[in-house]
Amino acid sequence: MSQPVTAETVRADAARHLGIGAEQLVPGVLLGEDLGLDSLAGIELSMSLEERYGINITDDELSEVTTYGHLEQLVLAKVAAS
Repeated sequence: MSQPVTAETVRADAARHLGIGAEQLVPGVLLGEDLGLDSLAGIELSMSLEERYGINITDDELSEVTTYGHLEQLVLAKVAAS
C-alpha cells in the first residue's frame, strides 16, 4: 500500500464498507448491539479489510472482536506485523 495505514484510514474504510459515517465508529461501539452487525456482516467486513490491507484475520480472532476499537487495533497490529 502506498499510503500509511492509520486508525483514520481503517475507520474510513470500515465506515465506507458499512455504509455509515466514520464518526459512528468510536472505539467502544459494539459491532453487534450498536451497529447491528450479524456474524455474516462481520465476516464480510473482515474480508474487506483483509483484502484492502493484505492481512489475514483468523476466525478465532474475529470471534473475539466485539467492539470497533478492538477490530481497529487488530487490523493495525496485523498491518504492522506484515
